[in-house]
Amino acid sequence: MHLSQNWRLASVFSLAVSATALAGFKANDIIIRDVAILGGGATGTYAAVQLREQGYSVALVEKNERLGGHAETLYLPNDEYVNYGVEGYFNNDITTKFFSQLNVDYEGLLPGSIISEHVNFNTGERVLPGSEILGTTAGAVLYRASIEQFDYLSSGAYYLPDEVPEVLLHPFREFVEANALQGALDVIFMFAENVGNILDAPLLYIIQNFGITHINALLEGGYIRPKNGTYELFRKAANYIDDENIFYESVVTQAKRNSTGVELVVENADGSRKLIKAKKLLITFPPTLSALDGFDLRKEESCLFAKWDHKNYYAAAIANTGLPDGINVANTNPENQPGSLPLPPFQWELEYSGVSGYFMTKIVAEADFTAEDAKKLIKSDLKRMGETGVFSTKEPEIAAFASHSPETLIVSTDDVRDGFYKKLYALQGQQSTYYTGYTFCTDYSTPLWNYTSSVLDMMDL
Repeated sequence: MHLSQNWRLASVFSLAVSATALAGFKANDIIIRDVAILGGGATGTYAAVQLREQGYSVALVEKNERLGGHAETLYLPNDEYVNYGVEGYFNNDITTKFFSQLNVDYEGLLPGSIISEHVNFNTGERVLPGSEILGTTAGAVLYRASIEQFDYLSSGAYYLPDEVPEVLLHPFREFVEANALQGALDVIFMFAENVGNILDAPLLYIIQNFGITHINALLEGGYIRPKNGTYELFRKAANYIDDENIFYESVVTQAKRNSTGVELVVENADGSRKLIKAKKLLITFPPTLSALDGFDLRKEESCLFAKWDHKNYYAAAIANTGLPDGINVANTNPENQPGSLPLPPFQWELEYSGVSGYFMTKIVAEADFTAEDAKKLIKSDLKRMGETGVFSTKEPEIAAFASHSPETLIVSTDDVRDGFYKKLYALQGQQSTYYTGYTFCTDYSTPLWNYTSSVLDMMDL
């Protein structure tokens, strides 16, 4: 990469602008930048910071009123807070360098509680643990040994060989049985619960959500978190990027791209519009057809983006539950063996936050499960526990709620065999467009930042 100045970019920018696209745009509504970034979550924010650090100009378009994506923090009186979205980050060089870059103080991530009660949320009855034959460390080590043969997935990206091994496409339960992993299911599910019914999902998607890179982080450095909540990272990032470069509550309604640059018509929630012209475009959210409505998609792009299936995923902080402080309540279904794992739609567990009276929960469901459905599920599960007398539960207060949907985007095993991911990665750089985010790499911030760095290196700015 080499530096360029905005005035020079303006003078040499060769992307043809149609009269229709320019209609209604005054000079101060036309934004010229080196890179336009769509999505201000973990990867979009990281990319904007790194590009600014290198002297490039950016326009970051974010549909919400804040940056951070899934990093939600509920701030409470007395300087207390609950990270009900992303709870922590891998404690490695990538993370600590990014934190230092933004002057973010951090600390080790410790669980709010290490004591778990096991309840079948479907019935409200207390049950025995499912698969805690092995502890977290022993289970992770055993599982890691069984997946080392797939080291080409160790970065978290879908770098598959030309002939994809069939074992990766078979249900995970077959791999569990073949490698005697029943005792490790508890720790695997802890990290891959967003896949839903993990036993029937292809092994590939279990590894992508809990693979070598995740196990190494767990065993070697653990996790860290910003001292003032995970949102603190993105608050400081927004200051670094500068508000004049961030377009909050905005979406792209029209996009024209070619080999020399891109034009984006961006509309704010108040109806105002800007025209962003940039040399390169970086898309960081899942590239679904609905998310890219208004884009000049080519056939090869549309065909790939139409293949996604996904889960819906919700996160919440809840209070007034009646649950005692200092315990986690794990959702344990003895009818689903091995492992006694819950089946969608489910709350993974009611996790004690470390703040008195507050619990966190994650809801995993199929794509037609709405936010209202998720809130009803939280309440009905707690009500059943009260009816059985396991806990003296109350009508809970949903203190904070967020949708992380669409989550866990997957394609059919036939599409994987047919080279879907090679075709997906081949889109990088075409029409001056680049991609990052959890459809291209595992949905964990630190490996996503690493992958994003590799994408930025591809850009010839």
